[in-house]
Amino acid sequence: KGVSFNIQEGEIFSLLGPNGAGKTTTISMLSTLYEPTSGDATIAGHSVKKNPMGVRNAIGVVPQDLALYEDLSAKENLIFWGQMYNLSGKSLNSRVDEVLEQIGLTDKAKNKVKTFSGGMK
Repeated sequence: KGVSFNIQEGEIFSLLGPNGAGKTTTISMLSTLYEPTSGDATIAGHSVKKNPMGVRNAIGVVPQDLALYEDLSAKENLIFWGQMYNLSGKSLNSRVDEVLEQIGLTDKAKNKVKTFSGGMK
């Protein structure tokens, strides 16, 4: 019914439990994809209800399934996700180019993700 835990800065955290226990719902609320129906959570001093962008800037989430759109290019995927984090204009384009360079996909930026190997994804 209720859940309470603390994760220290720098810790790697995993949430384990049986099917239907609420793991996905909990992570979705903590990562601000869902708004809690009651209560609140604070991450790095940011309320998931009152300051979801502060939460998103403070955490990283690795989903069970890849969160890439196969029919979009690498660059289009990065633009989409950058916009989800309120990046726009020059800062968005700069960050997309920076990430493509970091992961070695600058020369494949316009290729559709469905053409990539599993490792490239």
